[in-house]
Amino acid sequence: MTPHLQVELERNLSTILTNQFGMTPDTGVMVIHDTQSPLSSLITQAYRKVLSGRTNAYFVDYDSLPPADIIAQIHSSMHPGDIAVLVQSTSFRVSAYRWRLDLFDRKLKVIEHMRLSYMSEEEIPTYIRSLKDESAWLRPMAEKLRDLLTRTTHIKIECVGGSILTYHSAMEKPVVNDGDYSKTLHAGGGYPIGELFSEPVDLSTAEGEVEVYAYPGEDHKMRFAQKPFLIRIKNGCVEGGDFPPEFQPLIEMMRNENPDGKIPVREFGLGLNRNITPEHRLTEATAFERIAGLHLSLGWKHGAYLKKFKHEKELVQRYHVDIYPSTRRIWLNATLIFEDGQFVV
Repeated sequence: MTPHLQVELERNLSTILTNQFGMTPDTGVMVIHDTQSPLSSLITQAYRKVLSGRTNAYFVDYDSLPPADIIAQIHSSMHPGDIAVLVQSTSFRVSAYRWRLDLFDRKLKVIEHMRLSYMSEEEIPTYIRSLKDESAWLRPMAEKLRDLLTRTTHIKIECVGGSILTYHSAMEKPVVNDGDYSKTLHAGGGYPIGELFSEPVDLSTAEGEVEVYAYPGEDHKMRFAQKPFLIRIKNGCVEGGDFPPEFQPLIEMMRNENPDGKIPVREFGLGLNRNITPEHRLTEATAFERIAGLHLSLGWKHGAYLKKFKHEKELVQRYHVDIYPSTRRIWLNATLIFEDGQFVV
């Protein structure tokens, strides 16, 4: 990594700690890390530089201690409002459920860098730039889009090849990930950030076609199609398409989710991280989800709106597969919000 990128990484991490998490001289910070990938080592080294000289900064090598000892260190060193940083080549397993939630329960703020080993050496500059604090642009844009989505009853998506997908429905309350934790129950989450998502109140109103250029595999790594392939949507569900062989097993998996074989289109997601683009990609699926532009989800699972079908006791909500349409324009009602790779609202 070049000295310039090293400085940029340190600056980005410092800004995250101070601007987004409110770190003061009295804030304890514990960085729990591994050394199993080049990117995890680089990020850990940058945190060491940023936190040097602090007597209340702690570094714990996840691979050198049993989980019980790590938890004991957290108990003895950390207090409510302190910051836990997880730098993970894959994903740490310490408790019976997702460790970030366990740390939230302890009233800690959490910064999570996960599955860093999935990123290639060529993707490291993109990951570093994706951590840049763009709050001055991101938060006003997220607020505009949230307001528009709240009032939307019609959405039109135009793909690069001319395919059109439309919705005729109000949208569920949007969820925003913009780094502003001042009004949230838990402070923190996975990095990079930058996303807003919702879904139609009436899922059956999605009609048309989309041209898909990317999707995640079952290994949580992104797949990029040699050329965009068509997915046809009718009454809110996948009707068919020109699926490449690599995508077909995901379709079969979702068709087998419930006896009726339906695959609904649920999430309407807008990635808001301008440093991730189709040309500057990230292989890790959760990070790539922040890409500037549109993603949709297939399958019945959508955790944010899980209770939507609570009365359908037999419905299995197991799978959530994001797809990335090759998008030219998006309209919310009559307002053009996205065109040729940029948000224009």
